[in-house]
Amino acid sequence: MPLPTFIIVGAQKSGTTTLHDLLGQLPQVWVSDPKELHFFDKHHERGLPWYQEQFRPAPGQQAWGESTPFYLYKDRARRAMTDALPSASFIAILREPISRAYSHYWFSRSKNAEQIGTFAEAVEAEPARLSAKRDGQPAKGSYLDRGRYHRQLVDLAARVGRERILVHLTDDLRDDPLGVLRQTCRFLGVDEENVGDVQVRARNTFGDRTVNSERSGFERAEREADQFSGESYPSIDPDLERDLRARFRDDNARLSEWLGRDLSSWM
Repeated sequence: MPLPTFIIVGAQKSGTTTLHDLLGQLPQVWVSDPKELHFFDKHHERGLPWYQEQFRPAPGQQAWGESTPFYLYKDRARRAMTDALPSASFIAILREPISRAYSHYWFSRSKNAEQIGTFAEAVEAEPARLSAKRDGQPAKGSYLDRGRYHRQLVDLAARVGRERILVHLTDDLRDDPLGVLRQTCRFLGVDEENVGDVQVRARNTFGDRTVNSERSGFERAEREADQFSGESYPSIDPDLERDLRARFRDDNARLSEWLGRDLSSWM
């Protein structure tokens, strides 16, 4: 079986499930089911032959891939991924980091994976959580650190070249999903003729979209609302939001320059 020609690498809570599903509706594209294989961050010991067996494109399909949002954040995963896939393309979707972190926190709460009772307390606890992990990049509690996209993308580009990375914003996906899909098709070398037939089904079904899933997580996952279906959790404290936006201002300015895009609304 072939290795993937593309991977949607992140970021979590930014719309990766929606883009994965849009691509999966195109007859020229094959996407993994489950969506998140977690090979390069959690299951690398299974070996590359196991990973190859997960990809079964049909004759005539032009691109095939998976979507694991943790790959963009995790240094170890980026190294393993780029070493194993010397010719693949990589797609990132970036959400304004404070809203991403807040959504991530409530998502963790909905899965009973977060016991800290408020987002403000989780923010305060994050430095200790990061330092407690050997590589400083824990899966749990890294709400703000995951939103420092500039460092992650610069490292990825240093490994594969900027031309092999396509970056979307969550706002783009929300406002013009088919436009994002067309741009992605061009990036992947896929025919755009069937884009008009695609149905936009914004979903957040983490429980059934990962190789680590358990059926018991479905109901909790369904209760979690993402940026496309509206927020069911309380609004973030305005003072905390202003403070966090100030903390991210320099990083977002560097990202804006690197992308060549106006991110002033993030700042």
